[in-house]
Amino acid sequence: MNLFYKEIKKQKINLIGDDRSDHFVGVWINRNAKRKRPSDVLLSWKNFLDKLEKEKGHRKATLIMHTEPTDNEGPNLFKVVEMLNIQNNVFFSRERIGFEEMNILYNISDFCMNISYAEGFGLGTLESMMTGTPIVAAKTGGMTRQVVDHRDGTENGVALDIVQKTLVGSQSVPYIYEDYVSCKDVVSGIMKLYNMNKNEKEELSKKVLKYATEEFNLQKTVDMWHTTMINTITKFKKQKLKNKNFTINEF
Repeated sequence: MNLFYKEIKKQKINLIGDDRSDHFVGVWINRNAKRKRPSDVLLSWKNFLDKLEKEKGHRKATLIMHTEPTDNEGPNLFKVVEMLNIQNNVFFSRERIGFEEMNILYNISDFCMNISYAEGFGLGTLESMMTGTPIVAAKTGGMTRQVVDHRDGTENGVALDIVQKTLVGSQSVPYIYEDYVSCKDVVSGIMKLYNMNKNEKEELSKKVLKYATEEFNLQKTVDMWHTTMINTITKFKKQKLKNKNFTINEF
């Protein structure tokens, strides 16, 4: 057996226990806040477990939630888990951890999930992809470019369609769309990854890592940022020359 996989299995046992060493593992890394939909994540996980038991005859799956379950910005996740009766299938990672520990979380997981209804980018999902771990993510904000390969339309895991948009806002942010995916689609997406055979999972992992490395590498990001800034400044100067002169009068 490859030494890498031996080490991963060892770390998996160390974190979630020997009794879960053969579990299918998902990871959710977000703040426990309303817009991240943590309770819907747990509801989706509960429904996946029910489907798994019905179709496969077992509930060998664990969701790792790297978050604070009692954060005032979100629901009490301990109580939600208890209400859904999935205590044996959810593991809370509550402490602040370093890059090495985060790397372990991604590597012991079969997928990373994010169904936030207002997500600017999705750092956790991209970090997951950098380890070759596929994602189950809503096609909204920056996650769209992650979960869907813009070059050929293929998916780096499961791309969840938006089923409802709401137009909201505040005094500081006048208007913004909130994009919602359905729990039913989340369950189907997780099951799709679960049902892949070993070769399919390995090929998907290679694809995910290759895409993340090519499209989000540091040098390319710096170069694109530089080009964007230069273009913006150049266009601004040209537009300014077209405008009429104006003066500001003091009152």
